[in-house]
Parts: sequence; C-alpha cells; structure tokens
Amino acid sequence: MLQYAENLTDRQAARAVACRIDWKYALGVELTEPGFDHSVLSEFRDRLAEGDRADQLLAVMVERLVDAGLVKRRGRQRTDSTHVLAAVRKLSRVELVAETMRTAIKAVEALDEVWLAGVASPGWDARYGRAVRHERQPAGAAAVAQYVEQVGADGVELLQAALAAEAPSAIRNLAEVDILRRVWIQQFWYDESGRLRWREAKQSRARMSRQGTARRSSRAGAAGDDAEPARVPWSSLEIVSPHDAEARFSHKPGKIEWVGYKDHQTETCDDDRPRVIVHVVTTPAPQQDIDVLGRIHDDLTGRGLEPNEHLLDSGYVTPEVVHHAATRHAITVVGPVRLDPTAAESPGFTKEDFHINWEDKTLTCPQGTTSPPWKPTMADRKPRLSVLFRRSDCRGCSVRLQCTGNVDGKGRHILLLPQPLQEIQTRTRAQQKTLEWQKRYAMRAGAEATVSETVHAHGLRHCRYRGLAKTHIQHVLTAAGTNVIGLSQHSPR
Repeated sequence: MLQYAENLTDRQAARAVACRIDWKYALGVELTEPGFDHSVLSEFRDRLAEGDRADQLLAVMVERLVDAGLVKRRGRQRTDSTHVLAAVRKLSRVELVAETMRTAIKAVEALDEVWLAGVASPGWDARYGRAVRHERQPAGAAAVAQYVEQVGADGVELLQAALAAEAPSAIRNLAEVDILRRVWIQQFWYDESGRLRWREAKQSRARMSRQGTARRSSRAGAAGDDAEPARVPWSSLEIVSPHDAEARFSHKPGKIEWVGYKDHQTETCDDDRPRVIVHVVTTPAPQQDIDVLGRIHDDLTGRGLEPNEHLLDSGYVTPEVVHHAATRHAITVVGPVRLDPTAAESPGFTKEDFHINWEDKTLTCPQGTTSPPWKPTMADRKPRLSVLFRRSDCRGCSVRLQCTGNVDGKGRHILLLPQPLQEIQTRTRAQQKTLEWQKRYAMRAGAEATVSETVHAHGLRHCRYRGLAKTHIQHVLTAAGTNVIGLSQHSPR
C-alpha cells in the first residue's frame, strides 16, 4: 500500500523498506531491517491475482475502519469511473495482425527453435524479425492489401502446424498461439470459394450494446455478387494487442479514445467521517457504467457495507437501476435520469406533459385528446408500452408540429415504461429540477476529486501490468494507498 501511495516502482519500494525510517515505523520492523529483493513484490502480486485475494485486502482494511468508527454502515457513498490506459502500444489493424504473428513466432522459437525451423517459410524472418511499425509497411492500398493477405496466409500456416496432432503439446498450449488463433478468427474469414479474406472494419468501434449481434452474412447476392462484407467484432470482443489480450478499445464521443480498462471507485462521503474508498471494480474499457452498478451493490451488500444513499452520475442511473437498488438492497440511488429528448425542442411536449391513466391504459395529451389503449411491445429487448394517437385526432390539432414533428399528419407515438419504472422516471425528472435535489446531489462531485487524486498522485491512469487481473490489483492497492494518505490527514471533529 505504501508503494502505491507514493507511486513507486518495485525497486524504489524495496529500497524504501531498507533505507527510510518512516517506512520502517509504518511496517513495524527494526531499524536494522535490511529489506528484500524487489522481485518479492512481483511474487506477492502473483499470489494476490489468485481468486479475490486483492479485494479481500481492501475488505480487511475497510472492516478495521468500521470497527474504529471511521466508516459508517448504511451511510452515504458515491461512485465514479475513469479510463485506464493499457501498457501496450496502440496498433492499427495491419500492425495488429503482423505483430501478433511476430509475437507467436518469438514464443515458439523460445520454446523449440528446431521445430520452428522445420515449419517456417522463407520470408518470415524478413517480415517478422523485428517489431512491426506503420512506417515499415508497404505504401499504397494495393501493396497493403497484398501484405495483409501474405500475413494472413503465414498465420494460417503457423496455426495449422502448431495445432496439428503431431505438434508438441507445449507449442499447442502456448498462450501466444491461442491469441494468434483468436485474432485470425476476428480479422480474417473464408469466403464461399475457400479464399482467405480480410474482414472489413466495423461501423463503430465501441458498441458494447450489440455484443451478441451477428457480424456478417455469407450469402452471395441474387445476381452472383460478392458475399456481404464480413466485419470485425464489436469492441467488447476484439483483441487489439497481442501483448494484452484483455485490453479493449473504447471512446467517449468528443472527449477521448483509448485502449485499456475502466476503474470504478466507490467511497464513503458522510459529513462527520473521513472519505474512504470501500470498493473497486476494474472492467474492460467498453463496458458501460450502468452494467457495473448491480455488481457494486451485490458486493457491498455481501460485506454489510451497502449504503443507505448512493450518489451517482447519469451514466449509472436509469429507472430500472433505481427500482432494482431500492427493492433488492434498500438503497436510495440519487442521480439524474436522462431527460426526454423532446424537452430540447421548443416548445415541444414530453411524456410528462401527458396524463397517464393506468387503469384504462390510455394517455391524454395537453390538448385533451385521449389515445386508444396502449399495446405491450419490446424496445432494446426490454418491455415497453406503445401508445399511438390516431392520425385523425392529430391531423387537425393546432400544435401538431410542435408535438409530433411530423409534417405528414401522423399521430404522436410515445413509449412508456412499465408502471413502477415510469413513475420513477417521471418523479426523478421532476425532482432533479429542484434546488433541494441539486443541493443533495452536489455531494457527488467529490468523487471526481478522489479519482483525480488516484490518477495524478498515485499513477492510476497508466497500467503498470498487463491483463485484467493484475490491473485490478493495481487499482485495489492504489485505493488502499489513497486511504492511508487520507486517513493520515484526517482530523476528528
């Protein structure tokens, strides 16, 4: 924890144990303690990576603080997330396949150089003898296409040899060979004629919501045209570096794009107690904040640390989340739900301007017209209630254009949530406009200060290690180190 509190390397931390009196006092060792080799810290992290040992380390710290009265059960907490950069170079797709091939060759060579010499083709050394760089690749679209086709063929050749029954089992089980196989599946495909083809780029690189969507259809066109384009998988699945197969690409529109992970920190924010990070989650970069909150609540509840009030930004909050937290964990979620897009139009009419009659299953518009009964439907794989006003009722309305936005006279169409969720959405949208709610929610902003501290003072932004498990260890130890610094500065009131 001291190492991460001061953002030190393993060598610096090992030297601090041997040389610094303040560290010796903190660790409870003799002043004559000679220290240890820095490699011990790496071995310790390997043990922490087994199961949930890293989380248990933070849990023990927090439990001690609960016993000391510094952390309040059923108090107030807040959560925020930040992006984390993987310890890899950002690669283009061409660089990715070539570097993956080079990495696999190097791993096989280190294991069995004689076997590799028997399967390698002429030209492999020239193409993969050194790290792949964009500036070393052929110029021009035609030359690049030919180069990619050659790399694809080389990869297939190596995979066929490495995965053959007669190949040494150690080579078949190499992690680098498995990464090569997975990358080739994601970046290449065979058309109907059996030709290896380069997949086309996806339309959007950060679409977690369409993870299960089929990526291609191999049917040829009616007139014998080429097959429909096969595209690479969504960012939640696509390997973007052979050196960290769990790092993923993501972006925040108009802000930043990165390769790596996300860190979610939950801290206490009770007025009479110090701020303490009580929970940490590390996720692949494309995973949405809203998909993490249930896990956070489950973990906190399992440790008896669930808050009475949880302050969150809009990325975590939906009516479903508010309802689930209240009914399953008795947690009051305080955060803004997204406004109705119609509210941005002037004058415009939002759902809140319509009167809902739950018994008759109808809506009444601001002009007094009542809709036919709504019909159950599905939207984004979730149950919704579809309300469609009659064309004849809307066509002659004096505010039709402001309401429907349709020049062709179609009736207004509104999707309602199921009753408990719709009532939460309506109530929260009304509350978040009030000064009282905004004062209550203002406490959430402090979470950004904690994130800023972990990033700028403790090096959280950049991964020290590769892989999700070890990255999570870094985040947990950084949180623990941040707690140590914060508690040392706390003055009881």
